Amino acid sequence: MSHLKIKDLRASNKDELLKKLAEFKKELSQLRVAQQVSGTASRLGRIGPIRKSIARILTVLNQNERDNLRKFYADKKLKAAAPKSLKAKLTKKRRLALKDTEKNRKTRAQLRRAAKFPKRVFAVKI
Repeated sequence: MSHLKIKDLRASNKDELLKKLAEFKKELSQLRVAQQVSGTASRLGRIGPIRKSIARILTVLNQNERDNLRKFYADKKLKAAAPKSLKAKLTKKRRLALKDTEKNRKTRAQLRRAAKFPKRVFAVKI
C-alpha cells in the first residue's frame, strides 16, 4: 500500500478506515516478524511509512470522534456535562484566572459606597 493522503482518509467513512487500519497493522506485524527472522533489509524500509499511515488513520478516527462529540454537546443544556477532553486547552494561568463575572463582583460595602458617591458628571461651558 502506498502513502495515504489525509484528504482521502477524511472522505472515507469509519468502516473503511477501520479496515485499512487492520490491513496496515497486519502488514506491520508481518514486517516485524520478517525483521526478526531474516537480517535482510529488502522490505524493512516499509516499517516507517506503515507506522506513519497507521498514525494518520488513528488521527483521523480520533478527530472525527471528537467532532461528533462536540456536535452532541453543542446544546446549551449539555455544555456543563461535556467531557473535560473537549474543553479548551489553555495555559494554567488562563484556566485558574477569575471569570469576568467573578472579577467584576463587588462587596456590599463597595456597592453602598458606590451608591452614596456616584460618578459626577460635569458640563463645561465654552
